[in-house]
Amino acid sequence: MFRFTRNECSWLSRVLIAAGTWIAAVAPARASQWSTPVQPPAGCNSALAVNASGVMVIAGVTQTGGGLEAFTVQVCTSNDGVSWSGPTPIGQGVAPAVALARDGRAVVVWQGGPATAPNVQSSVRPPGGSWSAPVVVSSAPGHPVVGMDGAGNVLAAWAPTSTLNEAVETANLPAGGSWTSPLTLVPAGGGVSVAVNSGGEAIVGWRTHANQIQAAAGTSRGGFSAPITIGTTYGGIFFGTQLVINDRGAASLSWRTANTNMVATRTESGSWSNPTQLSANAEGVSTAIDDAGNAIALFAELQPTGIPTFASRRPAGGTWGPPTVVSALDARGAPAVGGDAAGTFVLTWTDSSGAVEAITIPPGGTFGPAASVGAAPLVRLVVTAGEAVLWSHAGVAKEPVN
Repeated sequence: MFRFTRNECSWLSRVLIAAGTWIAAVAPARASQWSTPVQPPAGCNSALAVNASGVMVIAGVTQTGGGLEAFTVQVCTSNDGVSWSGPTPIGQGVAPAVALARDGRAVVVWQGGPATAPNVQSSVRPPGGSWSAPVVVSSAPGHPVVGMDGAGNVLAAWAPTSTLNEAVETANLPAGGSWTSPLTLVPAGGGVSVAVNSGGEAIVGWRTHANQIQAAAGTSRGGFSAPITIGTTYGGIFFGTQLVINDRGAASLSWRTANTNMVATRTESGSWSNPTQLSANAEGVSTAIDDAGNAIALFAELQPTGIPTFASRRPAGGTWGPPTVVSALDARGAPAVGGDAAGTFVLTWTDSSGAVEAITIPPGGTFGPAASVGAAPLVRLVVTAGEAVLWSHAGVAKEPVN
C-alpha cells in the first residue's frame, strides 16, 4: 500500500525514539472545548479569515460552465461561526484569498479574467457596507495569497500554481486607498506564501525556476528587499512554501522537498538561519511562532504503518528539538498548526478513520490527548486572541483559548 523513497531502514528506530518522546511528554490536558461544526452555505468553500472579534468571512467558487468566466467567486459572512449570510457573488474567477480587518473591512483577491487572458482581481467590503465591483490588480495570472496588518493595510502576492514560467508579483492595498501597481519579485517562480504582522512587517516566500527557496522582506504598504536564497528544493511548485511572522519580526519558513520536510527561521533583526531537515519521507510541514519567539513545527512522514504526524519545538533563540509523535502511527498526515501571540498552539492532522484530530497546547503547556473535531479534509485553521477556528469538511468549529 505504501511506497518507499529513502531511508527505508531508518523508520523503525525513528518511530521508537519518537514514541518514547511522546510517552514522556504526555500530561493531563483539559477536555476538548470544540463546538459542534456548522456548515457554511454551499459554495463558500475555499478561503477563511477571522478577526479578533470573532467575525468570519469565507470565500468560495461555484462552477457554471467552462473557462474562468464560468466560475463565480462568492462570499459568506458570520459574526459567530454559527449563523451565516450569503453566498454573495462578487466576481468571476477561481482561487480566492480573503483578509479581514479588526473593524470588519474585508478584502478578497482572486484569479479572474477570461481563460485566454487571466488576471488578478479584487473586491472590498467596508465595515457595514457592500462588496465593491471587481477591480483588476494585475494583468498577470496567479493564484493569490494575502496578509493584513493591524491597521488594515493589505499585501497580496501571487504566482501560477502549474508553471514556474510566470513572475511572482505583489501589490499593496492601503486601508482606505487603492491598489498599488504590481511589483515583480522574481521573473519565474511559484509556490508563493506571505506573512504580515500587526505592525506591517512583511515577508514573501516562493520557489524559483532553479529549485531555490527564496524570500524577500518588505512592508504591508510596499517596498521589498532584493530576494535572498534560503534553501533548495526539488521538483515542481505543487509543494508550496509556508511563512509565519510574529509581531517582533521573528519568522519561520517551511517547505517540503521531494523527500524531506525543511524549515528555516529568521531573527528579529532579519537574519535567516541555515535550513533544518525535520524529517525524511516527507508528507507535509507547517509551523507557527508566538511573540516571544517560541516556534513549533508539525510535520508528517511516510512510514509502513501509515503517515504519522510529529511535532518539534524550538525555544526562542534556540534550535529545533527532537521529534515527538503526536498522532497514531496509522494516521494519514495532512498536518497544520496555528498559534497566537501569547503562545497557544493548535496542532491538527487526519487520523486513520478520516477525522481531523486536534491538540491545543496552552502557553508553556505540554502535549496532551487529541480530540476529534470533524471529518477531513481540513480546509483552514486560524488561531486568534481568545479563539481557535477550525474549518473542515464537517463545517466550522470553534474553541476558546488562553
